[in-house]
Amino acid sequence: MARADLLKKLFSSFKIEDREAFLRVAEEIIEDERKKNHGILANELKTIISTGTSFPKRSLSAFSASESKTKDHEETLFEIRYPEKTLSDVVLTSENRQQIEQIIREFLNWDVLMSNGVYPTRRVLFYGPPGCGKTLTASAIASEIGLPLLYVRFDAIISSYLGETAGNIRKIFDFVNGDSYVMLFDEFDAIARSRNDQYEHGEIKRVVNTFLQQIDSFKGRSLIIAATNFEQSLDYAIWRRFDNTLRFDLPDNDEKVRLFNLKLKQFKGSENIIVEFLPHMEHFSHSDVEQAAVTVMKQCILDGRRMYTKKDIEQAILQQEKLVLLRKTQY
Repeated sequence: MARADLLKKLFSSFKIEDREAFLRVAEEIIEDERKKNHGILANELKTIISTGTSFPKRSLSAFSASESKTKDHEETLFEIRYPEKTLSDVVLTSENRQQIEQIIREFLNWDVLMSNGVYPTRRVLFYGPPGCGKTLTASAIASEIGLPLLYVRFDAIISSYLGETAGNIRKIFDFVNGDSYVMLFDEFDAIARSRNDQYEHGEIKRVVNTFLQQIDSFKGRSLIIAATNFEQSLDYAIWRRFDNTLRFDLPDNDEKVRLFNLKLKQFKGSENIIVEFLPHMEHFSHSDVEQAAVTVMKQCILDGRRMYTKKDIEQAILQQEKLVLLRKTQY
């Protein structure tokens, strides 16, 4: 039996009629069967795939080639991803984990809730400092639910042409309508900035109004997640559109130790070493902790070791601390 994550990706790619993604996942399943010494099954699957698949790719390609292109950008408005990380790969506060598990549970029981006249949580806002796991958590939710992650590209959606940014937002919702995704609007403040900001021109009002209209009228079976590092910049009306809001803060000491050890779980070493260097990690975000752990991993790999040392930990954390302090002086 293929791994659950592969089956999820296979079904997701079939649902959105993405032939290329379907074939990629099929090849992964075939390779997975070969590793299990199921050579006959792998060969049979390969033969079936080699005959070609006949379903048309729902026009992600057609959409991307025309409707999703902007006048002043060649990039498409979004990327469709198939996350493999799950909640077990994310370090969260107990409160956030409980709320996220509830969001997933509600979505997976959509029909049960709807049959009783109750909508599941469909619109969630993540906010807090950068590097604290908002994007990773959104990816993990998509993986747990078994849906593709539709990642909105704000570098492409923001247009210099008057009125096109609002039109780009409509295109995204039009594409999602009728299918199921976890939609991630990262850097959400780029299109949801306060309409009362004295430095903003009339275009931002048009953009915010368009988003409010789209999210109010959207009835699709998708989960909308918006993430921002600058919640104070959001328009006041935006907050009321979300069913739930979760704040992601800098990790506490316990979370830093858990995250560090989670990243180094494939290597041997004392888990208590990290505790000695917590004073140097005072201002570390989740991504800072992860980067320090990756530095340790790379050193071990290059040295041909499967065990990290106190020196590895010290050098990695002190190196990352310099970057964190430099960042603080710059901003």
